[in-house]
Amino acid sequence: EFKDNGGWPHQIYVREARRMIGAFVMTENHLRKKRPTPESVGMGSYTIDSHNVQRYITPEGYVQNEGDIGVSAGGPYAIAYGALVPRRGQADNLLVSVCVSSSHLAFGSIRMEPVFMILGQSAATAAALTIDARLPVQDVPYARLRARLLEDGQVLEYAAPKE
Repeated sequence: EFKDNGGWPHQIYVREARRMIGAFVMTENHLRKKRPTPESVGMGSYTIDSHNVQRYITPEGYVQNEGDIGVSAGGPYAIAYGALVPRRGQADNLLVSVCVSSSHLAFGSIRMEPVFMILGQSAATAAALTIDARLPVQDVPYARLRARLLEDGQVLEYAAPKE
């Protein structure tokens, strides 16, 4: 495979890079609904997963993988507007829809491309509101943002099917 490139792929897959530490940090506890998520701007639902962090040789001479995890989020979860917004005083004109403010495990689920598209739409809507009102991104009135997102068809909370 990749004989024309010394056995290396032409593009390296980077699963996770640096993430912003924003106004709100999404964690596994938010995804699993053990803590509330304020000001939803979209939903995710993928399994919380992480590839092996390292391999090592055990004292018995076996190869052991460490750091692999795959845990259900327990259904769809909300993603907070604060995870897209820098802390006050860091930047007032930046919205981040990919390198969102989240823990390593939370990002293991949030990292899916459909979620990035959802967050990109929400960030664009928030950007339009900040430009129109000449406000820092931290001061977007959530009620206005929420109303516009819902008007545009964004799903902000999960409603279980009726039995």
